[in-house]
Amino acid sequence: MIRFYKTPWIVKVFYPSLFWQKPSNDTIYLTFDDGPDAEVTPWVLEELDRVGAKATFFCLGTSLESNFDLAKQLISKRHLIANHGYHHLDGWKISVSDFKLNMAKSGKLIDEVGGQSKMIRPPYGHISRSQLRALDSIDVIMWSHLSWDFDRRIDPIRSISKLKVAAPGSILVFHDTQQSFPILKQILPEVLNCFSDRGLKFETLQ
Repeated sequence: MIRFYKTPWIVKVFYPSLFWQKPSNDTIYLTFDDGPDAEVTPWVLEELDRVGAKATFFCLGTSLESNFDLAKQLISKRHLIANHGYHHLDGWKISVSDFKLNMAKSGKLIDEVGGQSKMIRPPYGHISRSQLRALDSIDVIMWSHLSWDFDRRIDPIRSISKLKVAAPGSILVFHDTQQSFPILKQILPEVLNCFSDRGLKFETLQ
C-alpha cells in the first residue's frame, strides 16, 4: 500500500478551489479529525498547552453530542471547532442531498458550541464536484500533510520524519480518536517539539 504523507500536486490541480495550505512565513496549522474523545482530546490539549499551540478540530456531530462539555473546553482554550459531518460518511458514495444534510446536521451543533460550521473537511477528504458546487459560502479545508496516525501498521518514526519537513503554511492532519491514540502519542509530541524548536507558531485556520 502506497501512503502519501504529503498531498500529491496533481490532486491539488484537480481541486484548486479547496484549501490545501495557508500562506504563512511562520505558522504551522495543526488539525485533528473525528473527535472529540473523552480520553484522547484532553491529552491532545495538554500537549498543545505545553508549547502554547492552537489547533483546529474538525469534529463529528456524533462525537460532539457525546462530549459537548469537552467541546466547550476546546472553545474556551481558543481552539477552533469546524465541521466534519454528523456521521463519517464517504462523499464519493452518497448523494449531494445526503452530503449536505450530513454537514447541516453537525453544523447546528457546531454553531451551538461556538465553532465555525461553514468551515468543513469532508470525511476521508472525499467530495465530488457536484457536492462542491452545491455548497454555499463554505470553505473546504483539506491538508498538505497526513500523519497516518489512524493506521497502526505505520512506522511512527517514518511518520515523524515526513511531518518534520513541512514548511510554514502547511496543514497537518491528526486524529483525536481511540483508534489513533497509540500512534498519536508517539508522533504528536515529537512534531510539536520540532516546530517549536524552529521558532514556528501553531494557530487555528481562522
